[in-house]
Amino acid sequence: MRRIFGYALLAVSVAWMPASHAGAAPRAQIIPETTAARHGLARQWFNQADVDLSRGRVTNLVLDRGTLFVQTDQAILQAIDAETGQTLWSVEVGRRGHPSLRPATNADMVAVVNGSNLFVLNRHQGKVLWQQAIPGAPGAGPALSDMRVYVPSTDGLILAYRLKPVTDPAEELGLIEGKASATADKGKGASKETNKEKGSEAVAKELEMQRRHGLRLQQERIPPLACQSFGRALVQPLITRQNEGEEYVAWPTDRGYLFVGRINRQEENRFEMCYKLETNAEIAARPTLLPPLSADPADSAIIFIPSQDGFLHAIRETDGVALWRFSTGEAIVESAAPIGKKVFITTELGGMFCLDSQTGQQVWWAADILRFVAASKQRVYAEDRLGNLVVLHAATGGRLDLIPTPGLTIKMANLQTDRIYLASESGLLHCLREIELEKPVQHRPEPVAPQPKAKKAAQERPESRPPAGGKQTKPAPVGAPKPAAPAGGVQDPFGGAAPAGGGAASSGNQK
Repeated sequence: MRRIFGYALLAVSVAWMPASHAGAAPRAQIIPETTAARHGLARQWFNQADVDLSRGRVTNLVLDRGTLFVQTDQAILQAIDAETGQTLWSVEVGRRGHPSLRPATNADMVAVVNGSNLFVLNRHQGKVLWQQAIPGAPGAGPALSDMRVYVPSTDGLILAYRLKPVTDPAEELGLIEGKASATADKGKGASKETNKEKGSEAVAKELEMQRRHGLRLQQERIPPLACQSFGRALVQPLITRQNEGEEYVAWPTDRGYLFVGRINRQEENRFEMCYKLETNAEIAARPTLLPPLSADPADSAIIFIPSQDGFLHAIRETDGVALWRFSTGEAIVESAAPIGKKVFITTELGGMFCLDSQTGQQVWWAADILRFVAASKQRVYAEDRLGNLVVLHAATGGRLDLIPTPGLTIKMANLQTDRIYLASESGLLHCLREIELEKPVQHRPEPVAPQPKAKKAAQERPESRPPAGGKQTKPAPVGAPKPAAPAGGVQDPFGGAAPAGGGAASSGNQK
């Protein structure tokens, strides 16, 4: 009887174990180079994020200007070179027990909301430059322009905090430029012109390095500008346009509105509402912006707004005029992915639409797709309902391949380059690329980093400066769709050769 009872107990244990393991999440594994090569991909690099494996997990991946920012739920923010996988810095921002919201970036800074505190860091070294307590409850991560950080609140109030750099007095007096000229004249064994050119480049790099590491912000408490909207602002705002005279920011609310506000940089005393778009359901995904496809000043950027009623709205950024809207028939909870002349949108139940970004006409549809991941000239990469990486033909949407990615549950939507960034909640990071694309395909031109004032003043010409913002014209009402202006001058990334970015560097974790 004991032997029979033992066999029965063993059988029950064996029958129970598969059921328990079936419910467990698959463990993240490094994708072998041979596996990637079978699917036409190369493993650019892999890395382990700074995560407390006992209780921490990765929550957000943000790509900006060649740097990948990794955020965890334990208040850790880590900067990684997006092409080499090398860790640039890793810091704890705020308190580990407080929630950290999605960070925002610009050319020199990173803004993070932790609990009820706003932090602004130097993006080049991770040093905290500025800190501010936020009144009320923040509803989402901030937005960051060159001069301000915008924080949305759950009561619909948007606060705009002014960031003022501390300027080096020697730079203001032009002493740095004189030093550069003196250094450029030094050289042996070459012509005077060659020495001057080489010396100028070396000095420019040195000055840029000094500027980055010496960046400071004034600590004077300047009351923020505020703009009240209707509904709760629970989605991260979006900077749509900024120049010497003005800056614009867009944000949605849970009442189905998209608001666009403006600040005049010459006066800096008012945060005014420019226009709004009303939909019939909550906007749960962040709006996305498609820059103008040509250099024509009359060509406007386009804002894409997905709504949970199943519509994707496209409006002209300059005045809010509706260009078109497209019905998917299902709720949309993911942001649209505009790349060149195409925009990709997925539905909550699974399915990807590829639309013409200028007219809203459907190009193709692919079933069982939950999320856009990346795109190259000929391929589109997406995530299906089982968490696999699906490869689609960019022109037709036909399914080309399926790549299992066990445990790599975080797949970042990359609108800037062709690189595929995957991560596990435990912090295992991957960067994949197509084998022949050693240099990243740039879908959008890289923003120009700010230069030291002394050097910038010598290089600028008055006629090349962007026009300062004047009086805001009254926007046209959002009505029937209007045809978009014909675009030209920029080649479709899915057609001919796309512009390439900087060369890929080597890494200790590469291949």
